[in-house]
Amino acid sequence: MSESGASLMIDDVIGSYLDNIEEREFDGPFLALLRAIGFVDIHFLHGSFEFGKDFIAKGSLDGVLCQFAFQTKAGDLGLADWNACRGQIDLLRTNSLAHPAFDPELPREAVFVTTGRLVGGAPLAAQDYSQYLSSTKDTKFVLWDKETLVSMISSRPEIALVGASDGALLELLGQIDGNRIVSSKIECSSRRWFSCEDTTSLYKGVFEAALIAHRLRRRGRLDLACFACLCLIRAAWALAHGTEPPDSHALLVANTGRTMFQHYAAALWTSCCDETLDPLKLIHAHELPSSYVTYPVRCVMLIELLGLSGLLDIEEKGAEGESKARFVAKFFRSQPGASHPISDRWAVSLIPPVLLLGRTGFISEIRNVLKQVIKWVGDHYDSGSLGLSSPYSEPDEEVARLLGSPFEHVSFDRRVESYISTVVLDLAAMLRLGETFELARNDFLAVGALSSVIEVADSRDQYGFGGKEIRFEPNLIYGDTLPQEGWKVSPYHERAPKQYYLQRIGRPWDHLAISAVLRDRHFLYTCLGFLGGSD
Repeated sequence: MSESGASLMIDDVIGSYLDNIEEREFDGPFLALLRAIGFVDIHFLHGSFEFGKDFIAKGSLDGVLCQFAFQTKAGDLGLADWNACRGQIDLLRTNSLAHPAFDPELPREAVFVTTGRLVGGAPLAAQDYSQYLSSTKDTKFVLWDKETLVSMISSRPEIALVGASDGALLELLGQIDGNRIVSSKIECSSRRWFSCEDTTSLYKGVFEAALIAHRLRRRGRLDLACFACLCLIRAAWALAHGTEPPDSHALLVANTGRTMFQHYAAALWTSCCDETLDPLKLIHAHELPSSYVTYPVRCVMLIELLGLSGLLDIEEKGAEGESKARFVAKFFRSQPGASHPISDRWAVSLIPPVLLLGRTGFISEIRNVLKQVIKWVGDHYDSGSLGLSSPYSEPDEEVARLLGSPFEHVSFDRRVESYISTVVLDLAAMLRLGETFELARNDFLAVGALSSVIEVADSRDQYGFGGKEIRFEPNLIYGDTLPQEGWKVSPYHERAPKQYYLQRIGRPWDHLAISAVLRDRHFLYTCLGFLGGSD
C-alpha cells in the first residue's frame, strides 16, 4: 500500500473513532494529545465545579506562554447545541475559577473542542460570535473540530500514526471487525509501543490503544477493551523502568491507561445485573456451538476485570470496594465457570478477585472458591487426563486438552506442569488459610500436578517474555503445612524480591496490570500488599 493510501485509511479510522466516541471516552487520549504536542501543567477538571473547563494547560503561542482552557464535547453540534454551549464558552473565556495551577495573570486562550463538526446553523452562529468577540477585543475562542483532531492524531510528528507500523494497526483492527481477535494478538501488537528508547514515542501507543479499545467496545468486547488499556500501562513502564522519579511521559501515559481502563471497566460494571448471575443466560448469551467452552473463559475474565477495577478504586480513591466484592462473591457462588480456568493462561484471573475479597473480609468465600479450583485441577490432572494447557497455548490447544482425553484423534502428551496450582497455593499461603493450603498441597501431589512458576528479577525482563533474568521453575517445592508465623512455605517465597520498581514508586496496581497482560507470572509482595501485609 502506498503511503498516501495508508494515510487516508488511518484518517478514516480516526474519523470513525471520533464519530462514535463517548464524551468521557476521549478524556484520557485528549490529555495525552495535549502533552504530546507540547502543553505542560495539564489538569483534568471535569465535574461539578469545573466552571466551563474540562482541561487546563499551559502552552506557548507565538513565543508567549499562555494559560489554555479547554471544553470538550462529543459528536456533531447543531444550532441548538451551539446555543447551549455558549454559556460554557463564556466561562471558558472569562472565569478564573478552576484549579490552583490556573494562572489568571497569563494571557488566556480558550479552546472549544468537539469530536464532530458544527452543522446546520451552528457554523454561522459560531462565526458571528467570533466576529463579535473580535470587535470587543475580548478573549477569543479557538475551535478544534473533527478535522483538526484527525490531523493532529494522524500526522503530527509527536504522534504520527501514519508510518512504518500503520499496517500492523490496520491488520489488528480488521481482526477485531472480523471477530478473529484474542487477547494474545493484542498483547503481541502492543509490544511495538515500547520498541523505541524515547518515552515520547509512547504517545503513539496511546492513540493506537484508544482506537483498538474503542473498536472492541463497538464489537461488544468490553473485556478486551479493558485488556488493551492494560497493555498501554505495560508499555509505559517497560520503556521507563528504573527511572526515579518516574519519567514524566511514562507516568502520564500510564495514568492515561488507567483512565481508559476505568472508563471501560465502569461500562462493564454497569452491565452486571441479576442476569449476569444466571449460568444458563450467561452460557446462551453467545449463540455459538462453542459457548459451553467460552463460558468459563468469559466468567474468569469478568471477575478478573472487576477485581482489578475494585482494587484500583481502593488504591486511587480510598474506596472500600465492598459493592464490587459482594458482586464478585455472588458471582463465584452462582457461576461454576468462575472457578474453572480452562488453562494456565487463566490462572492469574483468580488473583485480583481473590485479593479484592481478602481486602474486604470475604474469607469464607475465598475458601470455597479455592476448594472448587482445587477440585477442578485435580479432575484434569488425574490418571488418564492430559492436564491443562500452558499460559502460552493457542485456543485450539486449550480446548483440545480440556476436552480431548476421551478422543483418540487428540495426540497431545500429558502435561504435568500446573501454574494454576501455584496460584492457589500462594493465595492460600498469603491469606494464612492453613486447611485450604494443606488440601491443595495433598490433592495436587496425589494427581501429579507439578506447581510451576516464572521468577523474574526487578529488571526490564519483568515486562516481557524473554531475558536473562527470567527463570522458569517447573516443579516448586512447598512444605506440607503453613508455618506457625508468617506465610512463607517454599524456598521460592524466600527468594522472591520484596520490592519491585513499581512498588517503590507507589504503583502496585500497575504491577497487577503487568500480570494481567503477560498471563504467566505474578509478583508475591505486590499481591501481599493489597492484603495489607508486607512479610
